[in-house]
Amino acid sequence: MVEDRTAATAVGTPLAGKVALVTGAGGALGRAIAATFAAQGARVFGVDLAGDVDLRADVGTAAGNQEAVAACVAAHGQLDHLVLNAGVQRVAPIADFPPAEWDRLLAIMLSGPFLAVQAAWPQLTRVPGGRILVTASTSSFVAEPGKSAYVAAKHGVLGLVKVAALEGGPHGLTANAVAPSWVRTPLVEGQVAERAARQGCSEEEAIRALVDEHAAPRFVEAAEVAATLAFLAAPAAAAITGACVPVDLGALAR
Repeated sequence: MVEDRTAATAVGTPLAGKVALVTGAGGALGRAIAATFAAQGARVFGVDLAGDVDLRADVGTAAGNQEAVAACVAAHGQLDHLVLNAGVQRVAPIADFPPAEWDRLLAIMLSGPFLAVQAAWPQLTRVPGGRILVTASTSSFVAEPGKSAYVAAKHGVLGLVKVAALEGGPHGLTANAVAPSWVRTPLVEGQVAERAARQGCSEEEAIRALVDEHAAPRFVEAAEVAATLAFLAAPAAAAITGACVPVDLGALAR
């Protein structure tokens, strides 16, 4: 089956009639994603361990993902867009990286997305037009000292996206990712002190070094990432699948 894109969509509401489950919805980026999808007509079901969300669940587990999908369908009768945005960070050299933290990061950012896709698959493929959308990272392409688990998870989730694209194609389902660079969120701000200590500089200098990785010397805005995800969710992006779109102000161009 292929997606039927002939039906007219109201200008400004390309996601009208769709239901989007957003993980990590309690964080800064998750809130921006939820707000953007809602503004474009989607009904949004937010999941996180904290914050103002529809369901508090651990999406690093099979049970948490199954609960999230079931609750979304119970609330809205369907699930069309699965937006996998949950993320955590731990910075430490490989020699000192706690194995429990390795397991935690990979559970949330690699195993969790697989389990979410598996749980949501019957809903996403029930009619053409389903979407799997993942917040990846520039760390899906390049590495940085101290981030072995994060880099491994972000590299790995792109493989999942590609397989989901191939398996979902016959159902009219697309799977894509976005790769933000430095977005000024608590997750990034929590790394500034660590970078300053490692580089022997002030926190202000550490922040300047982050934005200097971009072609334009500023942070990426959460709204810019959210808008790219919303575009990939829209009917106009039906031919894009198995891709990862950088939202990085040119960081990967270096």
